[in-house]
Amino acid sequence: MQMNTGAILTAMVLGVLLTGAASWVVAGLYRRRMLALMKRSPPPDPAQAVVSTRVRAQARPAATLDLAANQRASGRYLVAVSVLSLLIGITQSVLALLFIYGAELLTVGRALTLGVVYAWPMALTWGLVRRWSWLRTLGAIGLYLLAMLALTLWRSVSPQPLATSLAWLGGLVLLPVMVTLVIGASGRIRAVAPYLLPIFMLLAASSVLALQIMVSGAQDPPRGVIQLVGLLGVWPAIGLMAMAPWLLLAWPAWAIARALARAYRAKRFSDLWYLLAAYWLVVLAASALPSLQGAGWIALTQFIPWLWIPLAAWGLRGWLAPRGTPPTLLVLRVFQQDAGVQTLFDRVVERWRLSGNTVLIAGTDLLSRTIDPDDVFTFLNGRLADRFVANEAQVAERLRDFDFEPDPDGRYRVNECYCFDSTWQQALAALVAQADVVLMDLRGFQARNQGCRHELGVLATAAHLQRVVLLFDASTDRNTALADLALAPAGRVVWVEAGRLEQQRVAQIVGALLGAGSGRRSGEVVEAAR
Repeated sequence: MQMNTGAILTAMVLGVLLTGAASWVVAGLYRRRMLALMKRSPPPDPAQAVVSTRVRAQARPAATLDLAANQRASGRYLVAVSVLSLLIGITQSVLALLFIYGAELLTVGRALTLGVVYAWPMALTWGLVRRWSWLRTLGAIGLYLLAMLALTLWRSVSPQPLATSLAWLGGLVLLPVMVTLVIGASGRIRAVAPYLLPIFMLLAASSVLALQIMVSGAQDPPRGVIQLVGLLGVWPAIGLMAMAPWLLLAWPAWAIARALARAYRAKRFSDLWYLLAAYWLVVLAASALPSLQGAGWIALTQFIPWLWIPLAAWGLRGWLAPRGTPPTLLVLRVFQQDAGVQTLFDRVVERWRLSGNTVLIAGTDLLSRTIDPDDVFTFLNGRLADRFVANEAQVAERLRDFDFEPDPDGRYRVNECYCFDSTWQQALAALVAQADVVLMDLRGFQARNQGCRHELGVLATAAHLQRVVLLFDASTDRNTALADLALAPAGRVVWVEAGRLEQQRVAQIVGALLGAGSGRRSGEVVEAAR
């Protein structure tokens, strides 16, 4: 039996759809479980007076706050992923010219031209690195393809109709973009789906293979198949036989998932490079599938360029490695402001991760930004409750497990403290003791937000903090916040008006966190030019 292109495409599409559906369910159950665990203990009395708990900082080397270093690191990262995309694209073009289009067509100019076209996922990679919205990422892909359309029309061996060139470029892009949208566009599932994708790709492939075997034996079906159809009917029997391989592959699929979580925990890869590798695998598969029927199994050489990704991850470790002692950023926010804090995380915290660590109290508002393979499979193992701290001793134990070493790509991870309603204040004191800089989102803050007022009191008396950056908008009750910060020393607090997080405002926030303009007076407001 020969597996045809249609069967492989069916397996791929089915695997993606199953991944999307399963991720939607898992994300919803994860969120529900988180909420239930946080409310398990009796919450503190909301009428209780705000107490400013004094925090004793841990002894450690002075952290390096360097805005210029952050900007250089961001530039190095974009150069690295762009060159990687070109390497993959050029290698793919050489292999395609050798084994698919015909070796007689291979020239340096043609290989480079085709390679630049094949490198179109560079635009998708920029979106991943910079955490662009999907609309902006699709716009970048569209602009890249327009440039490639002009290039291909100019460099074509023989004049090609515009419709032919458009159809060819669309064939390269359509399937990968659809797959990435299914598993990445929804905020609810984009943090879960990439990690479930290998599992459901394997299961979907097994189902399609089982159906292929059934089709190949349709002329002389086994007696057992005939009896099964007679007992259940045609469609139920087909469904049962398609699902039967799942019983055999359930344990191997779960083992792959657990190995993935262990590899992430052991820093074999970063979250961003995992996504990059997953998307490039889909892109290369979309290029290989149309050629498989005509060229045969030699078309699978189109997957070889993917090996540049692990090679680059290993080879670039020294160049991307951060310098100096990394600072630790504590992120605090008004809860139940999901969209605003997610945008803040995408545009500010992701840039900060090139300079230092990030710690925060876990909440459901940032699940789509902070969940990783270890979290997903801890939940699926039924052990999410083990992450929650029930008393002060467990807070210290949890913080000892924090990962403050950079990933192979030079970015630092986000560490969360999972708290019950009755333990978050102890966790806050411990996190403040770990922090060098604090970013607190007070957009929407009012006097009734007793939790935030407690946090402000703690920040005011934590003598070791280098900087506290507070974001506000028109709805922020700044008078109450200023009263709670009355004990803060001069030069510590910087307010940034952040009603909109456009590029200039984001640059000001990052600059404030990393020490730009450190001579300001405490309480001075930084506002973007209008």
